[in-house]
Amino acid sequence: MSQQATAILQPPDVLTSRELEVSLAQARARHMSLLDLLVVERDVPEETLAEAFSTWLNIPHVRLDSVDVEEAAVKAVAGSLARKHLCLPLGFARRSLVLAMANPMDQDAIVDVQFASSRDVRPVVACRSEILVGLDKHYPSAPRRPEAAVPADDDVPSVVTGESGAPGLDRAELPRVSDNAPAVHLFNQIILDAIKWQASDIHIEPGPSDVHVRLSVDGVLRDCLQFPRWMRTALVSRVKMLARLNVAEQRRPQDGQIEVRTRDQCLDLRVSTRPTPFGEKAVLRLLGSSNAPTLGGLGFPAAEAARLEDALCQPQGVVLVSGPAGAGVSTTLHAMLTRRLSSGVDVITIEDPIEYYLPGATQVQVDDKAGLTFAGCLRASLRQDPDVVVVGEMRDLETAEIAFRAALTGRLILSTLRADGSLSSIARLLDLGVEAPLIATATNLIVAQRLARRICTNCREPYAPSPEALRRLRIGLSGRALTHGRGCPECAQTGYAGRVGIFEILRMTPELKELVTRGAPESELRRAATAAGTRFLLDDALHKVGEGLTTVEEILRCARGDASSQTAAG
Repeated sequence: MSQQATAILQPPDVLTSRELEVSLAQARARHMSLLDLLVVERDVPEETLAEAFSTWLNIPHVRLDSVDVEEAAVKAVAGSLARKHLCLPLGFARRSLVLAMANPMDQDAIVDVQFASSRDVRPVVACRSEILVGLDKHYPSAPRRPEAAVPADDDVPSVVTGESGAPGLDRAELPRVSDNAPAVHLFNQIILDAIKWQASDIHIEPGPSDVHVRLSVDGVLRDCLQFPRWMRTALVSRVKMLARLNVAEQRRPQDGQIEVRTRDQCLDLRVSTRPTPFGEKAVLRLLGSSNAPTLGGLGFPAAEAARLEDALCQPQGVVLVSGPAGAGVSTTLHAMLTRRLSSGVDVITIEDPIEYYLPGATQVQVDDKAGLTFAGCLRASLRQDPDVVVVGEMRDLETAEIAFRAALTGRLILSTLRADGSLSSIARLLDLGVEAPLIATATNLIVAQRLARRICTNCREPYAPSPEALRRLRIGLSGRALTHGRGCPECAQTGYAGRVGIFEILRMTPELKELVTRGAPESELRRAATAAGTRFLLDDALHKVGEGLTTVEEILRCARGDASSQTAAG
């Protein structure tokens, strides 16, 4: 800053080098602006300073008494912010805000105003006294509008990263842009919005001219915020710094973790960044660190809940939960684990990531880089002879084979699998390479599930689904009184609030075990499962539509793959 000030102030002979050096030292020691010190205490003419800035920076020098200030421009910037940085918005030039500044080199002021107004700033220089007169004229002392996007002090989330900087970087090397106030306020506001709407994921998506922030609420992305592209680097740098990632690395994907505490709860944010043509995209997954789910709160029908309880009480065997990403399989897995926890049972979990910390269970975090794979951790855990083992996901043959063979030796294995349904889970295991006799012998029960959005109770009203929706489901619902959500502020005009589980539970009967062992086709397995009383996903979905919990359109969205393969009575 000393060299810049010297270059600006010395050419018109405002100060000698020695006078400037002394003034800079005094301004720093007294924590005041160099310009204030020069104008108020050194009697340097304001016109001289303004002309020096105009000449050096090649920007216009305006005299505010001859400028018509646009009211819309004044409303775009809070009065407290304008007074803080001694600047006055004058008007708009295309998409930019023309801003009169006493110190047009104040980058913090420019960034703050850009963030508050959501526009690029085109600075011009004006005399300090003229700006003060303009502020009194256009921003009366009371009332003053609060600054945008700055949460109340009590609502500001605190962040615990565990370290003071990013790996491989000294704190002094972190870009200053990651610490500026707009990035901090913006990050806080996004987190508070995500908590307010109970979002599961935050997507920060850069585009060619701006950045979109979307929240995944009830499994559907919802627009949350849009801001200029110049704020992207500041926000993403803020996220990466808190997640202890390498801020300087922008060409490779990175993964990290942030712990966020508010007055009401503690959240674990799993951060993932990856490069795109317009900059880095960041996705933050919100995980609750407490309040593990219970089976009673998931919405299992009574008959299916009894079957699941019976399978969980067995001393050995495999219980699988299957479904696509976002279907809530991890929540159901932890609910089953909570049901089995007791002081007399030794429980070991192998997870990636650990979503709920459960007292009474030994939990292991998978770390492929450190050599802690699912298969390796499972093999080591079995040497300690646990009663119940939870495997976060069966992703490969080695893990699946170890788990199934362990289930034959007196252990209950709980795990998840990415598959469309219960019968598809068997095909998925065969595709991984697990032998059919091993699957048939070790498996106790398979749960398949989806999550459908629940109708908002605040704006529920009767409706008739479209004939096209009924045709696609291949069902008839004539004579049934159905409801949907009209849309209201409580549900952000979506008609939905919260989610309800749709379940399919396949109990491995002796007949099904025999069919799986000899490699029977899925159609034959389906007939045997139906005869054994299995209620498939579409059947449970239509039951919940009839109960007024969800809609036909929502069933088509979340279980459309099953609608084409199942037939249900209308």
